[in-house]
Amino acid sequence: MIKSDKKTSEAAKRKELIEKLKEIQSGLRQNLADLRQKLETLDSEPELLSSLESAKKDADSRASDLEAEVKRLREELKAIKDSLGLNMDKK
Repeated sequence: MIKSDKKTSEAAKRKELIEKLKEIQSGLRQNLADLRQKLETLDSEPELLSSLESAKKDADSRASDLEAEVKRLREELKAIKDSLGLNMDKK
């Protein structure tokens, strides 16, 4: 009887796992379909892809400019603290 209960329990677990796998598979199929649709949209509209690339280049350029500005401001802050005699080793 214990073996029968164990087999029944294992069969139920397997069935549950199979159902979960089917749900995951369905979700993956939907994701694949969505990605294919998005790729078709990008391929059919080259100006959209060009626009996205341009926006990325602009964002990268702005990020570089901001990083340079932050570096400059940190250097200015250090110079001001040094001129005031504040210890920069404290953080």
